[in-house]
Amino acid sequence: MSDILGSAAGSLGLLSSSCLTKVELRLTCKGVSDRDALSRPDPCVVLNMQSHGRWMEVDRTEVIRSCVNPSYSKVFTLDFYFEEVQRLRFELFDIINHNGPKEADFLGSVECTLGQVRQIISYFFPVTLPTAPPVIQQRFIIDLPLNKNSTRC
Repeated sequence: MSDILGSAAGSLGLLSSSCLTKVELRLTCKGVSDRDALSRPDPCVVLNMQSHGRWMEVDRTEVIRSCVNPSYSKVFTLDFYFEEVQRLRFELFDIINHNGPKEADFLGSVECTLGQVRQIISYFFPVTLPTAPPVIQQRFIIDLPLNKNSTRC
């Protein structure tokens, strides 16, 4: 378990289990909109995980400058527990300066379970936008590459 995820799991009281596998997630976004009409977005995705009703940041992607269709090199490695529902939230931000999402425009989010993502190789999600009309077609693509080191029960 990564240090960040391990610390989040410990503070949220997640139960450990011997029935788990490692899951690697890679993200791509398509059609990222920008609130500033004069420039292209500098998108970044923050991954949060829920436990006991609380959301905790697990990790985030790099910022890709001036890009409406970013493919992130960051790989999220998560422990998938077969007997637990692990809720994930991917939040998309347009980073304004070097202070990260604290000073950024929120562009939308996607919620799912790790089990949903794990069932198929590539998962497409429409992004839930805070105020935009549903005509805007932003979406996340979560790729699940084959992990040769995974452990199954």
